[in-house]
Amino acid sequence: MRICALLLWPCLLPAAEPARLPYELIYQIQKNETNLSRTFTNLVMQLRMSSTSPAVAIRDLDVYIDSKAGRIPVALNATNGSFSLPMRDSLVAEGAWVVANQPKGTMNFQWYVGLRVAETPTNGAHYRDLMRPLRALEVIRGEMEKIPGAPPLTIYGLKLIYPPEKQAAVVVHARSGDRVFKTGASHALVIPYETALLEENPVVSIPMPPEKVDVADPGGGA
Repeated sequence: MRICALLLWPCLLPAAEPARLPYELIYQIQKNETNLSRTFTNLVMQLRMSSTSPAVAIRDLDVYIDSKAGRIPVALNATNGSFSLPMRDSLVAEGAWVVANQPKGTMNFQWYVGLRVAETPTNGAHYRDLMRPLRALEVIRGEMEKIPGAPPLTIYGLKLIYPPEKQAAVVVHARSGDRVFKTGASHALVIPYETALLEENPVVSIPMPPEKVDVADPGGGA
Protein backbone atom coordinates (compact mmCIF):
# COMPACT_ATOMS: atom_id res chain seq x y z
CA MET A 1 0.00 0.00 0.00
CA ARG A 2 2.86 2.36 0.75
CA ILE A 3 4.31 1.78 -2.71
CA CYS A 4 0.95 2.45 -4.38
CA ALA A 5 0.60 5.73 -2.51
CA LEU A 6 4.00 6.87 -3.75
CA LEU A 7 3.10 5.98 -7.33
CA LEU A 8 -0.20 7.84 -7.18
CA TRP A 9 1.22 10.99 -5.61
CA PRO A 10 2.46 12.64 -8.87
CA CYS A 11 -1.05 12.44 -10.30
CA LEU A 12 -2.31 14.62 -7.47
CA LEU A 13 0.11 17.49 -8.19
CA PRO A 14 -1.54 20.64 -9.63
CA ALA A 15 -0.86 21.52 -13.26
CA ALA A 16 1.72 24.24 -13.91
CA GLU A 17 0.22 27.72 -14.10
CA PRO A 18 0.07 28.86 -17.74
CA ALA A 19 1.80 31.98 -19.07
CA ARG A 20 -0.64 34.86 -19.42
CA LEU A 21 -0.89 38.62 -19.93
CA PRO A 22 -3.75 40.98 -19.08
CA TYR A 23 -5.75 41.76 -22.20
CA GLU A 24 -5.94 45.41 -21.13
CA LEU A 25 -2.15 45.80 -21.45
CA ILE A 26 -2.17 44.73 -25.10
CA TYR A 27 -5.34 46.75 -25.72
CA GLN A 28 -3.58 49.91 -24.49
CA ILE A 29 -0.47 49.19 -26.57
CA GLN A 30 -2.50 48.66 -29.76
CA LYS A 31 -4.51 51.81 -29.02
CA ASN A 32 -1.25 53.74 -28.63
CA GLU A 33 0.00 52.27 -31.92
CA THR A 34 -3.03 53.69 -33.72
CA ASN A 35 -2.46 57.15 -32.25
CA LEU A 36 1.27 57.12 -33.06
CA SER A 37 0.62 56.02 -36.65
CA ARG A 38 -1.32 59.21 -37.25
CA THR A 39 1.75 61.27 -36.32
CA PHE A 40 4.49 59.01 -37.73
CA THR A 41 3.17 57.63 -41.01
CA ASN A 42 6.34 55.61 -41.67
CA LEU A 43 6.05 53.52 -38.50
CA VAL A 44 6.06 49.72 -38.49
CA MET A 45 4.88 48.29 -35.18
CA GLN A 46 4.44 44.68 -34.12
CA LEU A 47 3.63 42.82 -30.94
CA ARG A 48 5.43 39.49 -30.78
CA MET A 49 5.35 36.34 -28.68
CA SER A 50 7.79 33.46 -28.52
CA SER A 51 8.97 30.82 -26.10
CA THR A 52 12.22 31.25 -24.19
CA SER A 53 12.98 27.60 -25.00
CA PRO A 54 14.66 26.90 -28.36
CA ALA A 55 12.82 23.57 -28.38
CA VAL A 56 9.42 25.28 -28.57
CA ALA A 57 8.69 26.66 -32.05
CA ILE A 58 6.11 29.34 -32.76
CA ARG A 59 3.92 26.70 -34.45
CA ASP A 60 3.80 24.85 -31.10
CA LEU A 61 2.21 27.83 -29.32
CA ASP A 62 -1.52 27.89 -28.71
CA VAL A 63 -2.55 31.40 -27.68
CA TYR A 64 -6.07 32.61 -26.91
CA ILE A 65 -8.06 35.31 -25.10
CA ASP A 66 -9.74 33.73 -22.09
CA SER A 67 -13.06 35.60 -22.04
CA LYS A 68 -16.36 34.98 -20.29
CA ALA A 69 -17.92 34.12 -23.65
CA GLY A 70 -15.25 31.49 -24.33
CA ARG A 71 -11.80 31.23 -25.86
CA ILE A 72 -10.92 33.63 -28.69
CA PRO A 73 -8.00 32.19 -30.71
CA VAL A 74 -4.97 34.44 -31.35
CA ALA A 75 -3.04 33.74 -34.55
CA LEU A 76 0.76 34.12 -34.41
CA ASN A 77 2.88 34.80 -37.48
CA ALA A 78 4.85 31.58 -38.05
CA THR A 79 8.05 33.50 -38.84
CA ASN A 80 8.41 35.96 -35.96
CA GLY A 81 5.44 35.41 -33.64
CA SER A 82 3.79 38.76 -34.41
CA PHE A 83 0.08 39.10 -33.63
CA SER A 84 -2.76 41.54 -33.03
CA LEU A 85 -5.88 41.31 -30.90
CA PRO A 86 -9.46 42.41 -31.53
CA MET A 87 -10.11 45.76 -29.85
CA ARG A 88 -13.09 45.32 -27.51
CA ASP A 89 -13.95 47.49 -24.52
CA SER A 90 -16.02 44.60 -23.16
CA LEU A 91 -12.90 42.43 -22.78
CA VAL A 92 -11.20 45.22 -20.84
CA ALA A 93 -14.24 45.58 -18.58
CA GLU A 94 -14.33 41.88 -17.73
CA GLY A 95 -10.60 41.68 -17.05
CA ALA A 96 -9.86 39.10 -19.73
CA TRP A 97 -6.44 37.44 -20.04
CA VAL A 98 -4.31 36.41 -23.01
CA VAL A 99 -3.14 32.86 -22.29
CA ALA A 100 -0.46 30.64 -23.89
CA ASN A 101 -0.08 26.87 -23.60
CA GLN A 102 3.31 27.27 -21.92
CA PRO A 103 4.30 27.42 -18.23
CA LYS A 104 4.40 30.78 -16.51
CA GLY A 105 7.76 32.53 -16.93
CA THR A 106 8.72 30.77 -20.18
CA MET A 107 7.39 33.26 -22.74
CA ASN A 108 8.91 36.35 -24.38
CA PHE A 109 6.65 39.33 -25.07
CA GLN A 110 8.10 42.06 -27.29
CA TRP A 111 6.90 45.30 -28.85
CA TYR A 112 8.91 45.90 -32.01
CA VAL A 113 8.87 49.42 -33.42
CA GLY A 114 10.55 50.13 -36.75
CA LEU A 115 10.50 52.75 -39.48
CA ARG A 116 10.25 52.72 -43.24
CA VAL A 117 13.42 54.61 -44.13
CA ALA A 118 13.15 56.43 -47.45
CA GLU A 119 16.59 58.09 -47.45
CA THR A 120 19.60 56.22 -48.82
CA PRO A 121 22.76 56.90 -46.76
CA THR A 122 25.53 58.64 -48.67
CA ASN A 123 29.30 58.27 -48.36
CA GLY A 124 30.86 60.82 -46.03
CA ALA A 125 27.64 61.56 -44.14
CA HIS A 126 27.88 62.53 -40.49
CA TYR A 127 26.62 60.00 -37.94
CA ARG A 128 23.92 62.32 -36.57
CA ASP A 129 22.42 62.88 -40.04
CA LEU A 130 22.57 59.15 -40.72
CA MET A 131 20.61 58.41 -37.54
CA ARG A 132 18.02 61.15 -38.06
CA PRO A 133 15.26 58.65 -38.98
CA LEU A 134 15.76 56.90 -35.64
CA ARG A 135 15.39 60.05 -33.55
CA ALA A 136 11.61 59.71 -33.91
CA LEU A 137 11.89 56.49 -31.92
CA GLU A 138 13.00 58.54 -28.91
CA VAL A 139 9.58 60.23 -28.93
CA ILE A 140 7.85 56.88 -29.32
CA ARG A 141 9.87 55.40 -26.45
CA GLY A 142 8.59 58.20 -24.21
CA GLU A 143 5.01 57.37 -25.17
CA MET A 144 5.54 53.66 -24.50
CA GLU A 145 6.87 54.36 -21.02
CA LYS A 146 3.48 55.83 -20.09
CA ILE A 147 1.90 52.36 -20.39
CA PRO A 148 2.47 50.35 -17.17
CA GLY A 149 3.83 46.92 -17.96
CA ALA A 150 4.68 47.64 -21.59
CA PRO A 151 7.96 46.08 -22.75
CA PRO A 152 10.82 48.60 -23.04
CA LEU A 153 11.88 49.92 -26.44
CA THR A 154 15.56 49.55 -27.29
CA ILE A 155 16.84 51.40 -30.37
CA TYR A 156 19.42 49.08 -31.89
CA GLY A 157 20.59 50.93 -34.97
CA LEU A 158 20.31 51.38 -38.71
CA LYS A 159 20.31 48.25 -40.85
CA LEU A 160 21.85 48.46 -44.33
CA ILE A 161 20.87 45.63 -46.67
CA TYR A 162 22.95 44.75 -49.75
CA PRO A 163 22.43 42.42 -52.74
CA PRO A 164 23.46 38.79 -52.08
CA GLU A 165 26.37 38.98 -54.50
CA LYS A 166 27.88 42.04 -52.80
CA GLN A 167 30.14 42.22 -49.74
CA ALA A 168 30.17 45.61 -48.06
CA ALA A 169 31.74 47.40 -45.11
CA VAL A 170 30.92 50.69 -43.38
CA VAL A 171 33.44 52.61 -41.27
CA VAL A 172 32.52 55.01 -38.47
CA HIS A 173 35.55 57.29 -37.97
CA ALA A 174 35.20 57.78 -34.22
CA ARG A 175 37.78 59.65 -32.13
CA SER A 176 38.61 56.43 -30.30
CA GLY A 177 39.42 54.73 -33.60
CA ASP A 178 37.70 53.46 -36.72
CA ARG A 179 34.80 51.09 -36.13
CA VAL A 180 34.17 48.75 -39.05
CA PHE A 181 30.85 47.01 -39.69
CA LYS A 182 30.67 44.29 -42.36
CA THR A 183 27.86 42.40 -44.04
CA GLY A 184 27.20 38.90 -42.74
CA ALA A 185 25.34 35.83 -43.91
CA SER A 186 22.10 37.82 -44.27
CA HIS A 187 23.85 40.35 -46.60
CA ALA A 188 23.22 43.15 -44.11
CA LEU A 189 25.09 45.18 -41.51
CA VAL A 190 23.94 47.23 -38.55
CA ILE A 191 25.36 50.62 -37.57
CA PRO A 192 24.56 50.87 -33.85
CA TYR A 193 22.58 53.77 -32.40
CA GLU A 194 24.71 55.17 -29.58
CA THR A 195 24.38 58.35 -27.53
CA ALA A 196 28.18 58.88 -27.44
CA LEU A 197 28.39 58.76 -31.23
CA LEU A 198 25.45 61.15 -31.57
CA GLU A 199 27.31 63.66 -29.42
CA GLU A 200 30.61 63.14 -31.24
CA ASN A 201 29.00 63.10 -34.71
CA PRO A 202 31.84 61.43 -36.65
CA VAL A 203 32.02 61.00 -40.42
CA VAL A 204 30.79 57.64 -41.74
CA SER A 205 32.32 56.02 -44.84
CA ILE A 206 29.76 54.12 -46.93
CA PRO A 207 31.66 53.25 -50.13
CA MET A 208 28.81 51.18 -51.54
CA PRO A 209 25.19 52.41 -51.28
CA PRO A 210 22.80 49.81 -49.80
CA GLU A 211 19.92 48.27 -51.70
CA LYS A 212 17.57 48.93 -48.77
CA VAL A 213 17.67 50.64 -45.38
CA ASP A 214 15.72 49.50 -42.33
CA VAL A 215 15.67 49.77 -38.55
CA ALA A 216 17.64 46.97 -36.89
CA ASP A 217 15.29 44.32 -35.57
CA PRO A 218 16.27 42.64 -32.27
CA GLY A 219 14.68 39.44 -33.56
CA GLY A 220 16.58 39.38 -36.83
CA GLY A 221 19.88 41.12 -36.18
CA ALA A 222 22.12 41.65 -39.21
